[in-house]
Amino acid sequence: MNLKDKLTKEILDTTWEPLAQHFAQGSVYLLDEDLDIIEVGVSMAEDNISTIKTWLDDGLMSTPTPEEATLFAKNEDILFKMLIIEPYVLIQRRFQG
Repeated sequence: MNLKDKLTKEILDTTWEPLAQHFAQGSVYLLDEDLDIIEVGVSMAEDNISTIKTWLDDGLMSTPTPEEATLFAKNEDILFKMLIIEPYVLIQRRFQG
């Protein structure tokens, strides 16, 4: 099984609650809806620093702000796709519709 297939099977759906501890540790990255969570996961697992830096610099990948964390904590209807690439947790809003 290649890395992309492995990571695809590891994606979970979650609310903010189980992510809060990881957020407090500074290990959560929120991905823009235009990014592919698997592509980001592969890049992180393979230490593709230049690609990750580009996403960070372009604002497509960032740590959630305290304001976002508060919003996510208050609204259990907000769902995320989650992928763990130790020691990081990648999340992406899952939009209905």
